[in-house]
Amino acid sequence: MKTILPWHQALWQQALASWQQDHLAHALLLCGSQGMGKAEFARNFAETILCETGQACGKCKACHLLNAGTHPDFLQVKIAEKSKIITVDQIREFIQYCTLTSNYGGYQIAILNPAEAMNANASNSLLKLLEEPPAKTLIMLISHQPMALSATIRSRCQRLDFSRPEKKLTLAWLQNQLPAKQDAQLLLNLSAQAPLAALALAEDIKKRGELFDSLNQLVTNKEEPIKIAQQWNKGNPKQILEWMNSWIMDMIRYSLSANSSFIINKDIINPLQNISKQFDLQALFKLLDLQTEAYRLITTQTNIKPQGLLESVAIVWHNL
Repeated sequence: MKTILPWHQALWQQALASWQQDHLAHALLLCGSQGMGKAEFARNFAETILCETGQACGKCKACHLLNAGTHPDFLQVKIAEKSKIITVDQIREFIQYCTLTSNYGGYQIAILNPAEAMNANASNSLLKLLEEPPAKTLIMLISHQPMALSATIRSRCQRLDFSRPEKKLTLAWLQNQLPAKQDAQLLLNLSAQAPLAALALAEDIKKRGELFDSLNQLVTNKEEPIKIAQQWNKGNPKQILEWMNSWIMDMIRYSLSANSSFIINKDIINPLQNISKQFDLQALFKLLDLQTEAYRLITTQTNIKPQGLLESVAIVWHNL
């Protein structure tokens, strides 16, 4: 039987009761910030439904097929290889899969992750299926940005919202995963209260510190922006821009309020305050716009080279 994460328990009992009482919706929308374990929840639920004992026993034929990735009644639709979208061809293949009869006489289950990666044509094709779903078919859409989905698709799904976990549960779980010296509450605050993202950040906290040091080098004219951008490009540009956006937003909050209690990155609160005092508020907003656009292009466009975007960001930091 699967171990359910503590902050999943309430939603798990809700979904399980719906299935056991034969009231399960044909489509579930699992939404919340990245790092909440939505994909793990969906996988656990699929394994429970498809298991011959209804408990994800790990021993029956269905469980062995799921573990081997060969269960004919389970499908996962992900971003296409060398792409940043879920294509209409993938959705058409998925629809064709749903028209087939279940191999084991039970549910056919499909997980789409992340649902917001569907392009317009894929989204429209999926909508037709959601409007006329085959019997005994469960579609689970995983979304980190549910508002990026069409209102019509959202209306056709039962929503499971992972965005408001009980803080005591997530903090206790994270503290049990970390060495005593690490600040679990700070990691949660830096990760939008998403425990799995916070756990990943604990492993990258050194890289975050190195990134902040490189910004200080730009601000104090100790290093050239092109060289700094080359260093950034060797890492994870998406993660780098997420951290930088968080710092800029903290500086904007402090500039507007002069209140340090609004700063999220409390481990670097003094440097952020000092930098924000040196910069014009309008310049900070322009920099935030530039970084946000760079992040959008890196995460959505396949032909974008991050190096050029990171150079533009570094040059603006240097010129501030």
